Amino acid sequence: MKKHLSILRTISLTCAVAGGLVAVSLPYKSAFAAKGSAPATTPQPATESDSSLKLQSLRGMTPPDPSGTEGGRKVDLMTDYVQNRAAAIQLGKALFWDMNIGSDGQTACASCHFHAGVDHRITNQLNPGGNNTDANVASLFNKPFAASNIPGDVASYTTRSGGKGGPNYMLKKTDFPTHVLADPLDHNSAILYSSDDVTGSQGVFNAKFIKASPSRFDDCTQLLDGNFHVGAMNVRRTTGRNAPSVINAAFNFRNFWDGRANNVFNGFSPFGNRDPDAGIFVTNDASGVAAKVRLALDNASAASQSVGPPGNGTEMSCGGRTFADIGRRMLDRQMLAQQKIAPTDSVLSAFSGASRPTYRDMVQKVFQPRLWNAKQQVSLGGTPYSQMEANFPLYFGLAIQMYESTLVSDKAPLDDYLNGNRQALNDQQVKGMNIFTGKGQCVKCHAGPELTTAASLSRRLPGALIDRIEMADNLTTLHDSGFFNVGVRPTSEDLGNGGTDPFGNQLSFTRQYNTVLQGGKVPDPFIVDVCTFEVPLSPAIPCDSTLKPKVGFRDSVDGSFKIPTLRNVALTGPYFHNGSRATLQQVVEFYNRGGDQRGRDANNTTGFDHPSVNQHNTSNLAPRIKPLSLSSSDIDALVKFLEVGLTDPRVAWERAPFDHPELVVLQGAVGDENSVTPQAADTSSTQRAADAQVVIKPVGAEGRTVSQGPLLPFNNDLP
Repeated sequence: MKKHLSILRTISLTCAVAGGLVAVSLPYKSAFAAKGSAPATTPQPATESDSSLKLQSLRGMTPPDPSGTEGGRKVDLMTDYVQNRAAAIQLGKALFWDMNIGSDGQTACASCHFHAGVDHRITNQLNPGGNNTDANVASLFNKPFAASNIPGDVASYTTRSGGKGGPNYMLKKTDFPTHVLADPLDHNSAILYSSDDVTGSQGVFNAKFIKASPSRFDDCTQLLDGNFHVGAMNVRRTTGRNAPSVINAAFNFRNFWDGRANNVFNGFSPFGNRDPDAGIFVTNDASGVAAKVRLALDNASAASQSVGPPGNGTEMSCGGRTFADIGRRMLDRQMLAQQKIAPTDSVLSAFSGASRPTYRDMVQKVFQPRLWNAKQQVSLGGTPYSQMEANFPLYFGLAIQMYESTLVSDKAPLDDYLNGNRQALNDQQVKGMNIFTGKGQCVKCHAGPELTTAASLSRRLPGALIDRIEMADNLTTLHDSGFFNVGVRPTSEDLGNGGTDPFGNQLSFTRQYNTVLQGGKVPDPFIVDVCTFEVPLSPAIPCDSTLKPKVGFRDSVDGSFKIPTLRNVALTGPYFHNGSRATLQQVVEFYNRGGDQRGRDANNTTGFDHPSVNQHNTSNLAPRIKPLSLSSSDIDALVKFLEVGLTDPRVAWERAPFDHPELVVLQGAVGDENSVTPQAADTSSTQRAADAQVVIKPVGAEGRTVSQGPLLPFNNDLP
């Protein structure tokens, strides 16, 4: 394949200059390789003031294969784990779309990512803001109070449209945006309406896992749900953050909004080296005995992400179910047993008929025998499992990583334009692109081929994970590159990257760096070089890259979230981590006024007092969040560039590789926010509402028909 990037000069990326002092060993390779050609030249990190900052085409780029160590020895994906790439992609696509992965036999990974990689459901999608640091308000829908930490806040007894809101509510166009000001250009003007409720994704009923069942459903005990119920009847739970797109997600250095899906895949959980119990089981001789070894595969955050939701008690699982339990249930099932496959499916066409392999058959075809051929059982938490059951998260994560690595949307009009076709964008869209890279300052964080500096080449270079910058309050601070607090909601409502993992470790590389400077140990490997800091430690003295100051730097990670890709952004609403905007017009208006934080730059609602990490900031606001003074024609042009210029038509029309099997999507419960219909023949003492179902038909490689039309923006789905 022709290497299209040759016409472009090497582009430096921004919002990404990392800095630091301590080498903690970061194995890395060139992040991208052009298909069918030599690896592209690796650009060097750039500062946010770099005048050479440009957009870059994604054409010809592909995510790198994971590689790393197993039990201390060097390994890579195709040499040591996968013996058939095409079969691995088949397995990954099947697992991603299979509804039987959920404890209820009705919830797939794709249930939250079926529409251009995201969730477009509009009923029973609200979460009360369960990530709030104040437990007293974390379970309250439509907060019946004026928050004391938000100057000028007003009580919100209903949704913006006047609806009841809460469980099983159907969202409306007039519910957005969820924060409304008297003066749209002044974020400190009077608040007319504001809600801390999050537009998340519907998952499963509240239940406790008992055992994997040979039937379609796990054996579970249904539990009363204090939050997600209509009257006395449980409805499905919803997540506390909006679902990001899985398209191009394999390029991300870390996944999930808070970055908890580690770049290092341990074959067991999302947390990389942080998880002390992680390991895989391998056989090394003819004895048939499998031994547990530590695994650390770099460039595998998509694999880390994929093994999180299936065991999550809100998203896909009865509480307490392990991945080995999922393996026990799934291995002898036919792939996609209850779902149709299009005869022209770009990956799964061979299985469109009635005869389909079991997942056991597929695992044996994809993975090396040493990963599944043990003759004796192994122990996990004192419970015996077969080696294949115990290694099911390994198969699941690597197969889905390989499938998602094919979901690269590199044929947007922007890619054509950057590769020389000046007719790919019209005059208004070119004006919007110039605003994007100019006074709109969007490119400061949405740069590089993936249009996010959370996924740029510089994330994978030494010294590029942490930077020292000047914040909006004119004070210097350290932050995780690719993560920012943009003032969408008060930091106290969700700490994001400022939170911790289940083992008590800081999610933030910045905070781990401060721990290292104090003589502590941290789980993640990274390199910090103070000489790459955008704001030097001292401009008066020569830089010394070996310097290790015994200080605790100020950081700005509380309330910061991963910068999302803007590719296909017209189709990926609702927007922001809390799903608070339904249209790109609303998003641009947010940035045009300089965010929604309340108060002065040096003392606003992005601030947070975090004594446990010695951070007492009155502001964590990103430096670029300032009023932009865009005119109405500027806004229109920018929105058109985002809508048209960044949309790959293959994504909009679900053409290969974005085609898919059939999926039954659960769209809230039968009824409304006031009353629901109970499930028929529900013998549980805890009654559950009957699901309202929408069938997403299978689509083959040729994509959607003309009569079906292309996928539409989220706002078009709203009444």
